[in-house]
Amino acid sequence: MPERKLHTSRRFGGIVKPLLLGSIASFAIVLLVTFGLERAEDHRWLGLPWVQADPENVALRALIINAIQLGLLCLRLLFRGYDVISKRLRRRYNILYSVLLLLSYLGLVLKYFSGPTAEALAQISGLVGLVGIPATLYGMYLLVIIYRRVENRLEDAEEMSVRYYNQLITDSLTGLPNRILFQDQLTAKLAEVHKKRKRLAVLFLDLDRFKFVNDTLGHRMGDLLLQAVVRRLQGVLQTGETLYRLGGDEFIIVAEFEQKSDGVERANFLLREMEEPFWIEEHELFITTSIGLSWYPDDGEDTETLFKNADMAMYRAKDHGRNNVQQYESVMNVHAVERLQLEKDLRKAIERGEFRVYYQPQIDIETGQMIGMEALVRWQHPERGMVSPGLFIPLAEETNLIVPIGEWVMRTACEQTKRWQDAGYPPIRVSINLSAHQFAQPTLVSKVRAVLEETGIEPQYVDLELTESITMTNVDRAISTMLELSSLGLQISIDDFGTGYSSLSYLKKFPIHTLKIDQSFVRDITKNADDAAIATAVIAMAHSLNLNVIAEGVETEEQLEFLRERRCNEYQGYLCSRPLPAAEFENLLASELQMRT
Repeated sequence: MPERKLHTSRRFGGIVKPLLLGSIASFAIVLLVTFGLERAEDHRWLGLPWVQADPENVALRALIINAIQLGLLCLRLLFRGYDVISKRLRRRYNILYSVLLLLSYLGLVLKYFSGPTAEALAQISGLVGLVGIPATLYGMYLLVIIYRRVENRLEDAEEMSVRYYNQLITDSLTGLPNRILFQDQLTAKLAEVHKKRKRLAVLFLDLDRFKFVNDTLGHRMGDLLLQAVVRRLQGVLQTGETLYRLGGDEFIIVAEFEQKSDGVERANFLLREMEEPFWIEEHELFITTSIGLSWYPDDGEDTETLFKNADMAMYRAKDHGRNNVQQYESVMNVHAVERLQLEKDLRKAIERGEFRVYYQPQIDIETGQMIGMEALVRWQHPERGMVSPGLFIPLAEETNLIVPIGEWVMRTACEQTKRWQDAGYPPIRVSINLSAHQFAQPTLVSKVRAVLEETGIEPQYVDLELTESITMTNVDRAISTMLELSSLGLQISIDDFGTGYSSLSYLKKFPIHTLKIDQSFVRDITKNADDAAIATAVIAMAHSLNLNVIAEGVETEEQLEFLRERRCNEYQGYLCSRPLPAAEFENLLASELQMRT
């Protein structure tokens, strides 16, 4: 809606627009006082990122997003003095002249106004408040006159107020309160819980791999998924809890709890709720959530600190494998700085060629022969030395650097495998991991085809590994992509099986050749009955579907014997060999060649 002028007098050119002060919609007359300018048109508009309005750092939030544009008064009017403005306002709106004049005078004298808030002034007078803004740009300063109740309002003023107010504080896609209202309401809530001496939790929710949905199905489907997420969360909100959308796939829930354990339990409940599939226009989508918690007053006593700390805790949850809850700890501040530096180094590592491909053998359990190898990326940092994959791979995925890194690994592994085959070593397959971001690339199949053609490796010696969660994010799209890859003659494996959502009904549709049992189930198969039962069931299920089974992380003879008894096909792990650089792995190939001849 265009700006509504107070009236058409040439002597008054201010504008009236609603603004958010605290959580109350008010009107504001914004006057820009300019000195040293010949014509008002020289600086018609001025945008300020924010304006300090009170000692508690509560800003006039409308100014943040240009909800209020600053209109110029005619210089001729301004130079006649504030008494003219006061009379105009008094005549038009019946505002108490004496109060306005007094406050206007204070605003002029106290250039750096640091007294009561405009909200407080409005309450004292019942009608008007004023805030003086320091002169910082071009010798200008502002008078912001906030009034609540006037006897003669503009036509449609209430309707306009509601419309602008809703636009200011509401997320247009989901209808949730947005970041602006979150900041204002949390500030008010902190004052309330301080009096009650209660704990307040800020839960920062971030959807895992939401970008994958956008990349594969488009932004429209992503928007529909966000709306479905909001409906689900709203359906489980408890009394006193408030849900906000910050933007993108980030949400905040603010709630009071008696004990921290209650808040953690609540966050884990939300995780479980989000694990259930979403049906969006006949697409079954699986998406998980990472949640970070910060607590008032332990982790911060103001809105900004609590938000920042909840954000850091959420990223810690991402680093710990996603789909989990992490509470803020002070050490996270150090980790956040280290993370920023690591990201900078990671970008340079691609240019500097600091990555290496290591290979880990895969052994046939019955014959003991090496029949495959997995290509694993390693980062040789010039100062840190070998950086743990658990540290840099999540960061690479988050920054999308995993795509160029993954493409480099695929080409390098295929080239090396072909060289070994040409050198006369036993022709074994190489397993290469595909990240979620790679799998979502529309050019994936053409890039894989190009690598096969350029390296000359035969496709039956290449096995592409997909994690279970990648295949289940969008089953239909995953099946289509896997069929295209299979048509090239490649093998496809499901990695980390048992950690996601797969069921027999989906597995039988996937054009896959191998299931890999995650090492978390293998580690204690000889000690833990549950792990033993899971591993036994996975092997039996895979065989019923005519799939090959590889057990990861085998470290002891007892584990190997357990797997042999249950007819697991292959294993890899430290029992055979740790991952090795190409030069050392070649020695294993030489030994394998001797054994076979």
